[in-house]
Amino acid sequence: MSNLLTKFAIIADPHYYSETLGNSGKAYERRAGSDQKMLALSRGTVLTALEHIRNSDAKFLLIAGDLSNDGERVSHEEMREILYEFKKIMPVYVITATHDWCCDGNPRRYEGDNILHDVETVAVNELYEFYKDFGPDEAISEFHTHQDKVSYVVRPCEGVTVFCLDDDQDGIGRGSGYSPEHFQWIENQTNEAKKRGDVVFGMQHHHLFLTEFDRAINGKGSVDYKMEQVTRFADFGFPVMFTGHSHMHHIRRVETEKGNHFYEINVGSISGYPAPICYCDVFEDGIDIKTEHLEKFTHNGKEYTNDYLKNHATALFSDIIDSATVNEKDKFLAVVEAIGLGAEKASKIWKFARPALKWLDKLTVKKAARILNFISFGKAIDKKAAKEIADVKVTDMVFGAFCSILDGSLVKHKEGSAYYTVFTQALAFPLRLVKKLRIKNGGLIRTLTHIKNAAPELMTGGPLDNNNWFCEF
Repeated sequence: MSNLLTKFAIIADPHYYSETLGNSGKAYERRAGSDQKMLALSRGTVLTALEHIRNSDAKFLLIAGDLSNDGERVSHEEMREILYEFKKIMPVYVITATHDWCCDGNPRRYEGDNILHDVETVAVNELYEFYKDFGPDEAISEFHTHQDKVSYVVRPCEGVTVFCLDDDQDGIGRGSGYSPEHFQWIENQTNEAKKRGDVVFGMQHHHLFLTEFDRAINGKGSVDYKMEQVTRFADFGFPVMFTGHSHMHHIRRVETEKGNHFYEINVGSISGYPAPICYCDVFEDGIDIKTEHLEKFTHNGKEYTNDYLKNHATALFSDIIDSATVNEKDKFLAVVEAIGLGAEKASKIWKFARPALKWLDKLTVKKAARILNFISFGKAIDKKAAKEIADVKVTDMVFGAFCSILDGSLVKHKEGSAYYTVFTQALAFPLRLVKKLRIKNGGLIRTLTHIKNAAPELMTGGPLDNNNWFCEF
């Protein structure tokens, strides 16, 4: 590595939620039960994360958007006061995103069984002035979008230029991205930074590299547009971008046809599992990234652990299964309704879902392998591998895979191991079956192909260490 220029920390997606909006009762519990992040504890995770950063050797802090839960003015005001206090220690540079202006126009607070919508929000065109003291006040250049939101450039120290980019609804069709004028401003400012001899990197809210699961959901046009942005950044000499939005923690690298490379560091939400903080050392030839997680945090005098966040993240699935095993219909209805299925439909499927969920709860690799091999005449799952992990519960494998999506595969399974073999073969089975049955549905085949392709990375974390990596310029 070359000379060290500076050190900084970055967090993403605080989704700060004021407790004055309600954090108990049936309505809130349904809302919280359908969410990976911990809204009611967001003040605790934010304050604990800032205390960690305060005690580090970071020289400044970046926050990659979604500062509030859903644009509520009271949430923004409380978050801003926290940031004003922290700014006494070091500079803070923020960007805002869709959750900061309640883009769905449906702000909420909770009282008992009731969801109320009389919540004052911060309008999108107010955000620039509202957070002007956290970046724009130090900007050497600004670009205002059609929403009067702002991208800006700062030089936190000699030799370093940081782009804080607002890609919120400024792209093609007003999706995330950049208008032609916006992108030209980024390229021009990059060239100016290069003339100064500065290293260049930045942050935006929305992630650029789509995972295989993203690809299964998004259309080809979205995938192509994201890669066009990546290619353009790389080819005009913008090598590293920090992002948020997905709540998934990963590091990706791509090389363009011109031989230029680009890194994206997608930082998970600080208010949900795995609660990551990225500490970054900036050198003349790259950024060395080391990720730490909140092992514990305090909220209103009570201590919580990272495992508490993990259990909450998987609770949406585990609560549905538990409701069947203990025969609690009300619990099942509450969880299923929370994910958008109406009460009447949820009630109708209970009698069919309960026996299926009870069976799933007891399903082991041994039993599942027998079923899949019976269907495929012994071709689906390697029998030796299945025997080695015969007693592992299928639900535990599913929960583990879900956590790997969020944490960048902190638990890794070596390629060729029994666990790796069984898991990847199981995710490949639906595609194998569809092809065997000669089903011609192109959309289904594409989705199942993406699911199959996702399996190896879920097991190993992929070619890069998603939590610790040196991103060369």
